Amino acid sequence: MAWSALTGPCVAIALLFFGLTSCTPSGPASATCATLEQSRFFGVFSSTTTLPSTPCSWTLQNPDPRRYTVYMKITKPTDSCVPRQIRTFQFDSFIETSRTYLGMESFDEVVRLCDASTTVTYLESSKQFLQMRKVAPRNGLELAEGENSVSDFKAEFLVVGKRNPSMPACQMLCQWLEKCLSTSTHDYPCGIMNTPCQCWETPKRKPGSCYRGGVYVEKCLPVPRDNGRDAEIIKGWAGWGRWSVCSQECGGGVQVRSRTCQPEDGVCEGTVEEGRACNPQPCKGPNRSQGLRAIIGLKRDNAGDANHGVVATQTDAKTDEWSPWSACSITCGEGWQSRTRVCATSSFTTQCTGPLRENRPCNNTAVCPVDGAWDEWTPWSLCSSTCGRGYRDRTRTCKLPQNGGEPCRGPTKQTKFCNIAVCPVDGSWNEWSAWSACSATCSSGTMQRTRECNGPSYGGSECHGSWKETNNCFLKECPVDGRWQPWSTWGSCSKTCGGGIQQRQRVCEGPLFGGEPCPGEKGEQRRCNEKRCPEPHEICPEQNTGDVVWKQTPAGDMAYTTCPADASGMILRRCTLDAVGLASWENPAHIKCVSKNYDNIQMLSRGYISKAQMGESVDGVAEVISRLRFSSDEGAKYSGDLLAIMEILKNTTELYKGTRWKNSFILVNFNLLKEEHRDKWEEVQLMGASIKEFLRLVEDFVNMIGMQMSGFQDIYEVTENFVLSIHKRPATTNSNFTFPVKGWRGMLDWVRTSEERISVSRDALSIEQSGKIKQNNTTLLNSKVVTVIVNPTTTLLSSPVEIEFPHLQNGTMNETCLSWDESETSSLLGSWSARSCRSVPVHSYRTKCVCDSPSTFAILAHCSRPVTLIVGCGVSSLTLLLLIIIYVSVWKYIRSERSVILINFCLSIICSNALILVGQTQARNKVVCTLVAAFLHFFFLSSFCWVLTEAWQSYMAVTGRLRNRIIRKRFLCLGWGLPALVVAVSVGFTKAKGYGTVNYCWLSLEGGLLYSFVGPAAAVVLVCILTLSSQSYYRT
Repeated sequence: MAWSALTGPCVAIALLFFGLTSCTPSGPASATCATLEQSRFFGVFSSTTTLPSTPCSWTLQNPDPRRYTVYMKITKPTDSCVPRQIRTFQFDSFIETSRTYLGMESFDEVVRLCDASTTVTYLESSKQFLQMRKVAPRNGLELAEGENSVSDFKAEFLVVGKRNPSMPACQMLCQWLEKCLSTSTHDYPCGIMNTPCQCWETPKRKPGSCYRGGVYVEKCLPVPRDNGRDAEIIKGWAGWGRWSVCSQECGGGVQVRSRTCQPEDGVCEGTVEEGRACNPQPCKGPNRSQGLRAIIGLKRDNAGDANHGVVATQTDAKTDEWSPWSACSITCGEGWQSRTRVCATSSFTTQCTGPLRENRPCNNTAVCPVDGAWDEWTPWSLCSSTCGRGYRDRTRTCKLPQNGGEPCRGPTKQTKFCNIAVCPVDGSWNEWSAWSACSATCSSGTMQRTRECNGPSYGGSECHGSWKETNNCFLKECPVDGRWQPWSTWGSCSKTCGGGIQQRQRVCEGPLFGGEPCPGEKGEQRRCNEKRCPEPHEICPEQNTGDVVWKQTPAGDMAYTTCPADASGMILRRCTLDAVGLASWENPAHIKCVSKNYDNIQMLSRGYISKAQMGESVDGVAEVISRLRFSSDEGAKYSGDLLAIMEILKNTTELYKGTRWKNSFILVNFNLLKEEHRDKWEEVQLMGASIKEFLRLVEDFVNMIGMQMSGFQDIYEVTENFVLSIHKRPATTNSNFTFPVKGWRGMLDWVRTSEERISVSRDALSIEQSGKIKQNNTTLLNSKVVTVIVNPTTTLLSSPVEIEFPHLQNGTMNETCLSWDESETSSLLGSWSARSCRSVPVHSYRTKCVCDSPSTFAILAHCSRPVTLIVGCGVSSLTLLLLIIIYVSVWKYIRSERSVILINFCLSIICSNALILVGQTQARNKVVCTLVAAFLHFFFLSSFCWVLTEAWQSYMAVTGRLRNRIIRKRFLCLGWGLPALVVAVSVGFTKAKGYGTVNYCWLSLEGGLLYSFVGPAAAVVLVCILTLSSQSYYRT
């Protein structure tokens, strides 16, 4: 080979300029033991350090498969190993979601790591990733702890460019290729299929190409000194050397240059040396001629023609005699002899003519031994496979040695892998990974294992099945703590009066499997029937009214019995005390009795309401209204029927938003208000119900009709006992309203002759609010207006009213709770007052009002900007900034410790002013307000500390301890470090609670956090006073 002797370690040093990157490779065998090599062109690793455990993987990423090819040399382990535990393959990419390798191709057939027939194996990879993976032994074989199933093996990788590869890379690759082919056999072909380097044969040159340093380059610019001589260089001659120094300083001399012969085959043709005349000017004064030095051209074996030498171009010079012929160049076979002579010239002679050296062949009668010689390799055979991995070989013959020469050394046949086309490869699953740990430490859990799909590639079928498998696992039963069942209902009281005891029980489930028992008691009791036992005269006696028997009942209690057969519910009868204190029965009340027909309609309306609340469509409301109208025409038998009718009307009003059943509603109300139902309404009133509910139902119906009315119109309905007038007008109407309108068509006589008159002024209908809060540019109403009414009416409550208002606008401050004071004499209707309410901030956007009496409440807030504060802080900051600029501009004249202290003091004040302005607008932002308060705490303390530093510096100047250094580290520690320490300790102890409130961004007045500023500030003031006193005393 034409390569210089450059060893492998030298190449490693030259190419290891990229670092090792360890991260999760594409398609790792393990998330914890995986190495990815990126941006490296050469490297060496050992399986002991790179694949220490199972599973584990090492992956090399090709920078660009279109431009680079990866070659690997693997030195096999010397000891025995488990087959197929180390897997080697290449792939294009890995899909994590389906655990599939795309374009995967195995190298196990090429590597054969456990095959001891060869010690070294080689492979060639052309895809994105090359991976070596250590997997668990097959057939479930487990290894003892600390035992390696595979002996240590070593691997080297080399990344070579496909075009214009580097010379060091080609040197190493050609060494690998030579060793790979020399050890290849038919059963073990060479894994290097193609190389971009020209390792032996000189390529046929193309126009614009060249061949330098053993590397063939298609496009290159020839070296300038090679122009015109490229043909000779290719024939074996190296370039001419430099001309030697002239042999004479004057009178004519000779310069000589030479070149070396590097034949690739045969003998170099041409001269080894050539000469030229130099210094032809005549010499002045005596001159002693100098003979030309003998020039001996040593050639390599099989040198070129001997009849070419150095030729003198002038004549009439004196030539010395030839030297004797040298010894023959070889001891056997045809050799060469040479002789030389020297040309002596002077100012009176011309230059010598003829060669200075002669060569002649010499024969030796001894016959030379001829070593065996290899013929040229035959061309590589066709690939054994039309697609996928095959092999091809080539052979050569040896010319037999003669006369005892050495035989040919090396293989007569070389075999290597080939891959001329890709075959469709169906996807195939790898081995399952080991089962993961159970998901639960006790009771039932799950464990998983995964596998990867190799391929499919080039149109093959997909892997069938799942890449993940889950199995149930059970380690042990989990301990179950005891758990109480719900309490049972309270038992009957041991006494009906005078104080008794009730008991209830609960049952504990568990504990199981070592769990904790149920905490607490399993039984509980309470006192009951604390009221005193009635006297005999305070008990209504048992009474039999025919079909109903009323049992003895104490005064104040209610007796119950079932309703008649045509109704459902209970008949109520109360036992009361008369004026003299004797118990007596009241009349039975049928307020809980509902006739069957009304009960059915009531249940139907409740069902429709339930469907509507769940968002389901409701049909059949018109049927309910129709049945209710016909039933009400027949009348109501019990007082409970009236309440049932009102509930049905309420339900249908919510369901049926329309005016088409207006007449039915009015007729039902007419039936309810019939004179025959007066006693039933009185019974309803006595039992706690109110006619106000009926009137509210009518009001809701009127509101619903008014909202459904189109345009501004009137509705007027009249029955024998009911008049309804609905008027829809613009908000600003010009006419008053009167009721009833007696001139209406269809008006009945009882309405026309009635004396009641109702008149509503148009002023009363204005929607403008009296008592409106006057707002200016500094205040605004920041909540809705809420009215609280307590019946019966009271002026003072036993406990205050608490109302939590959300703010209508953010960014306000100083929220004030107001109540409407009707006793205010300055206004006819009253005015807003803050005397009976106080505000409690809840959040940056909520406020709670605590008031002493029921009224109408709202929140008034301030929204003006603090102009005075902004102007003051701005003027202060600009003045201090101007002072700093002046100090910096004349710094070289006033450079001193006091100047540095003053500049730091100004910076702390400027930062404080800026934070104050920021805090005015960020009080509602809790995070920003907390940060502003903390930094204000720091800069305010630093201002005091720089004042203390000034006092300290003055004291040192007075006492004569001031040094020449501009500023000391202790000053910085005192001015900035001490405040930072105080703030850090405060934040750590309070966890930032108290930094910022809903109204301002400063330390809260509650909790004592303010002392973390007041305390250090007071201490600084005290120390400054003592320092100034000490200075005065020292000066005195």
